[in-house]
Amino acid sequence: MNHHNPLAQEITAQIQLGLPGTVGKLARQLRSIDRIAPRLKAGGLVRRLTVDRERPRRAVGVAVAHRKIGAFGGLLYGAAALGHELTAAGGDIAHSRQLSRMDVGDMSLLESDRRLKWKCYALVYDLLDELFAADTLPELVILDVPLVMGKAVYAQVLEDPATDARLKRDIGALKERLDGFWDRWIERCYPFDAAGPKVVSLHRGRFGSLLKLVERRGTEVSPDPIDPEVEDLVRTQWVEVLSVGIDRVLRGILVPEHRTAAFEQDQDRLDKDAFPRAIVDRGRLGFHYLTGLRGQPVYCETLGSAAAWVDRSGSAALDALAGDLLALTYFDARQAVPLPLWYAQSGVEIVKRKEKGRGILEFYKAEALRAMREEQVDLAWLAGWEEE
Repeated sequence: MNHHNPLAQEITAQIQLGLPGTVGKLARQLRSIDRIAPRLKAGGLVRRLTVDRERPRRAVGVAVAHRKIGAFGGLLYGAAALGHELTAAGGDIAHSRQLSRMDVGDMSLLESDRRLKWKCYALVYDLLDELFAADTLPELVILDVPLVMGKAVYAQVLEDPATDARLKRDIGALKERLDGFWDRWIERCYPFDAAGPKVVSLHRGRFGSLLKLVERRGTEVSPDPIDPEVEDLVRTQWVEVLSVGIDRVLRGILVPEHRTAAFEQDQDRLDKDAFPRAIVDRGRLGFHYLTGLRGQPVYCETLGSAAAWVDRSGSAALDALAGDLLALTYFDARQAVPLPLWYAQSGVEIVKRKEKGRGILEFYKAEALRAMREEQVDLAWLAGWEEE
């Protein structure tokens, strides 16, 4: 660092002055975690899992990917969904089949990222339709897309009525597609059908949701036995929990091969237009689990309210679900996921892959240009497109 530079001198001074304060603040927060975390853990906010890795498990992972490039004054896109089915028992893995759907085409720039996600969701449900139409279903269906589409998925309300109508038409078609699927099949899924498949959505995030729900609604949000003292502790120490950081507190108690208590999604905070309605009306549960020392907490969301899971033995059934996810996760890595989903995610990445600077969409664009030339399109329309 150049110490003759006034800014460099200021940076050095601020680091020297600020370091003791930062270290002291972190030390106080860690002491708070050491004081609060054991009481939360003992009160049932975290549960140890018993994992039988030798039991055969038949599972399907479904993943999506998409890519877009500028072309012809708009965009060319590729969207794909891939399902990978396997049966695993210990070190023995038998791959059954792959299901795939692909959509390639052109689109305008209007809300392109949002509309591409809609196309991916529709492809996922094309796969699920084929999967659920079979005579026998897997024990576990693992998705990397959300179960419920809320405001983050909706089209933004635009001032131009014609433009807004186009987006509403697209999201309306997606809503109809998802509502139709779950109206047909939700009663065949666990916990509504004891012999049905367990459908889960996995992602990383919402780590603080459990403590926020306990603080706001109490232990009624969970089918797991949580000591009433935990509710009192969270509420009386809420300011301190917030000052330390909810994520830090939970990371202090969640260790490998454990899960947090499951919690019912807060329906009161879900917007009225969320869909599919069959899932919204019957409820969803979520919990975090941690596989290994190197992994990050994974958020698992599944079908059914707390009451529905209590009817299926509650905590024991949720422990079994989390144990299945752990048993199917063969790698202790930062972004580790269950093996069926890992295969699906790896396979669907071909949509994004490029070799020597060219991918599927570059080839598609070149073929489209060639076809237009053969159709003797006025060359004035093609001017400049070759260089895009």
